[in-house]
Formats: sequence, C-alpha cells, structure tokens
Amino acid sequence: MPLLSINDMAAALREIGLVPGDSLIVHSSFKSLGPVEGGPEAVIDALIEAVSPGGNLVLPTFNYTQNIAEPHFDPAVVRCRTGIIPELGRHRPDAVRSLHPTHSVTVIGPDAIEFTKDHMAYRTVGLGSPIDRLAKRGGKVLLLGVGHRSNTMIHLGEEYANRPKVSWFDRPTFANILMPDGSIIAHEIDTSTSCSGGFGPVGDVLRTHGEVREFRVGDAAAQLMLAMDVVKRVVEMIAEKPDALLCDREGCGPCTGARRALGMVDG
Repeated sequence: MPLLSINDMAAALREIGLVPGDSLIVHSSFKSLGPVEGGPEAVIDALIEAVSPGGNLVLPTFNYTQNIAEPHFDPAVVRCRTGIIPELGRHRPDAVRSLHPTHSVTVIGPDAIEFTKDHMAYRTVGLGSPIDRLAKRGGKVLLLGVGHRSNTMIHLGEEYANRPKVSWFDRPTFANILMPDGSIIAHEIDTSTSCSGGFGPVGDVLRTHGEVREFRVGDAAAQLMLAMDVVKRVVEMIAEKPDALLCDREGCGPCTGARRALGMVDG
C-alpha cells in the first residue's frame, strides 16, 4: 500500500475547498488515514500548507470535563485526549494553547494569540470563545476520519439556540489552573460542552442543503464545511424540535436534565 505524502494530503485538501488564509479547526483520527509518510507530524504539515500563507490551524487540545487535571491544569504539560495530531501540534514552537482547564484549543498561524486569548472569560464553547471567533471569521471545520459527535461547532450552535444544558456533575465543579505568573486559580466548569451523543443528524441536514463536502484523504472519510453553516443549521434544528440533538442513552445526565428543563420528562 503506498504511503500518503504531505503533497498528497495538501492537494486533496486544496482540491476540496481549502484556500490560503483560511482558518480551520480539525477534528481527526490519525489511524483512519492509513500509512502516512512522516507520520502525524506530516499530517500537521499538510494541514498548515493547505491554508498557507496567512491561514490558521486550530486544534482541539481537550482533556474534557471528566478528566480534570490534578493538581492543576498547566497548558505546557497536560496532554490532550483528542488524538495524536493535536497532541503533537501543541508542542510545536509556533503553537499557542488557550488557557482553559478542560477544552483548550491550540492555534498555529498568524492570529494564534487573537484566537486563544481570554478563553476563560467566556463559556467554554460559547459566544466569544475561540470556537466562536473562528466561526465569525468565516472559518471552516474539517472532520478527518471522525463524525459529527466530534464536531465542537455543534455545541456552539446549541449556545446560539439557547438550549437548556445541564452539567455532568451534580454540584458546582471547579478546576485549578496554573497562570502565567505562577499563581493558581480555580475556574468553574460550565455546561456548554454537555453531551454530543445525539449530534449525528446534523450531518444529514448539512448534506440536504449541500453545505458539506465529502471526500477521502488516504483511507479516511473526510468532511469539510463552513463553521457558520453548522451553527445556522443547529439553531434551526433546535427551533423546530428542541430535543433534536439530545441523546437517548439511559442515564445520560446532561441530556436527561435538558429534557427535564424542557418539560419533556417528569422530575
């Protein structure tokens, strides 16, 4: 089986619609690509090349609410749990990681500081957050070997729709964060990330409207879309059916709680 090269990957990404100057968030599975010449570092190089010059690569370097770092979150040390591509990307010398204890993003590009600053001043993936900044700038979303359960932009759509959300925890929960000056502060975990188990239907709606481009990179199925198209369709879906994106898993606290807040279950 031939190895997938940087040129192969960059060409495929350009052909499907990435252009120099794009800001792009990538949710990825390296294993899904098949054999890659140069490994995951080559994938990062190809992604940067596809939006260069002038573009920004945004990587979700999440460690999630269920894995709060102890004794504190240190952005230089804490590993992400979103795959090898973002984990290696955050170590690059030109990468900037936002200061957030559960859902930091790492940005490589000329606007990295602008994208990542003041993350804790906003809801994790709410209005004003790094994810929202990307959407408002006409940014794009690439799902590389993963589905819409990994599409963080859907959470932002939920925020725009003002859908009730419920925490994973039964009481206020805080995470300690190591600040640049060496101090440690406690930051309350909000509900904006919630559960993504019911996000699959968003892909169908985007396809119906011709707003997602589907292609392959190596062995991986890939999808490219405008971030604001995702937000817009999510808002419409929730307006039509408030529980459209809630999962049906028994015992899911956030989704059960959201249905209760919507008056759809007793309790």
